[in-house]
Amino acid sequence: MISPEPATTAAPPAPAAARAFQFARLVGRFASVQVAVQLIGFASGILLVRRMDQREYAFFTIANTMQGTLNVLADIGISIGMVSIGGRVWQDGRRFGELVSTGLRLRRRLGSVSILAITPLLYFMLTRNGASVLYTLLLIAAVLVGLLSQLSLGVLEVIPRLRSDIRQIQVIDFSGSLFRLTVLLALAFTFLNAATAAIVGAITLLFQYFLMHRYAAGVIDLHTQENAEDRKAMIGLICKQAPNAIFFCLQGQITILLISFFARRSGSIAEVGALGRLAMIFTVLGSLIINIFAPAFARCQEKRRLGLLYAGIVGGVAAFSLMVLAGAIFFPNEFLFVLGPRYAHLQHELVLMVGSAVLFMVASTVWTLNASRAWITGSWLYIPLTLGTQLALFPFVDFGSVSGVLTFNLFSVFPSLLLNLGLSYNGFRGWEEARAYGTA
Repeated sequence: MISPEPATTAAPPAPAAARAFQFARLVGRFASVQVAVQLIGFASGILLVRRMDQREYAFFTIANTMQGTLNVLADIGISIGMVSIGGRVWQDGRRFGELVSTGLRLRRRLGSVSILAITPLLYFMLTRNGASVLYTLLLIAAVLVGLLSQLSLGVLEVIPRLRSDIRQIQVIDFSGSLFRLTVLLALAFTFLNAATAAIVGAITLLFQYFLMHRYAAGVIDLHTQENAEDRKAMIGLICKQAPNAIFFCLQGQITILLISFFARRSGSIAEVGALGRLAMIFTVLGSLIINIFAPAFARCQEKRRLGLLYAGIVGGVAAFSLMVLAGAIFFPNEFLFVLGPRYAHLQHELVLMVGSAVLFMVASTVWTLNASRAWITGSWLYIPLTLGTQLALFPFVDFGSVSGVLTFNLFSVFPSLLLNLGLSYNGFRGWEEARAYGTA
């Protein structure tokens, strides 16, 4: 009789493999819930497209777009500083609290400046497109109430990201999305227009702020004073990023701005806004980048792993984006079906919109990774490169048509993509040199 061989125990996984497995589980858990969150958000957006007439949806598109502009202008350099500095101090509750206090104070001051600069433009765009003075003031009030919550949310949400408290991020996102959809569904069968939709959005942001503030108060000290070094570092980033961020804001809203001024049909703004809802397919991916991948990239201090993270993140985003673009090219009617019959004729415009969204998604992913490590030296080149491209396009584009403006927007994204890839190259090279000299 042959005796059985002794049982062997499996060797424990290598540290790198175990770390990769844990990271994959984290991504999977976050993505599964985030898909549900974004489906709810997508349903809210489609509900607005289908239930509002084109005039009201045009007003809502303008208000929503300019609220995004205000929020970006109030964040010049602050998020970069929060993530890049926070990646080093997040384990110290009091020190992290000093960073958060500094970010909150700076963001509120920038928010005040952005309100003074952008509110007159919002007023002009709404009245130019047919909104009464009283209705315009109501929409502006709703936008500003929502912005007040966003100013704090933009800083506080860095806390769970860097702490990898994924469950907390999911609870807040899911609660806010479900609350908004529930209220909009109730209003859809009673009274739903641009003003009520904007007010619901503002209340949702306020609700999410209270949830986030309660969480933050339990994990860090929110009553600390500003940190002088953090303030100096952030002001330096603000000074570096101010021209670039202001220009980026204008570029981000250029489609709505051009349509507002040059459109030959009153429904053009609504068509652009409705097509923009389909780009929400990228929001799950964007949430993964911001909440999981960028913080991991910011914390990484190993040369080989940093390169693999970068290649995996950018390559994965590019592959997914190209699949979505192929779907829009070969199955445009299926994409447009969800918007309703009023927008079923926009097959060509759909491809242009998705093409722009694909390029922007890849470029913003690279930018987010660069910003998480403060690899932003030379980012000012974005302005002359983009302006040069647009000046070259200007004589050949019909700005009175939706397809013309979307074509202009599509080609305007290329300089940003190429520049951000160049910033990544310089960032990796500078980081390796700093490590070689022991200063990283």
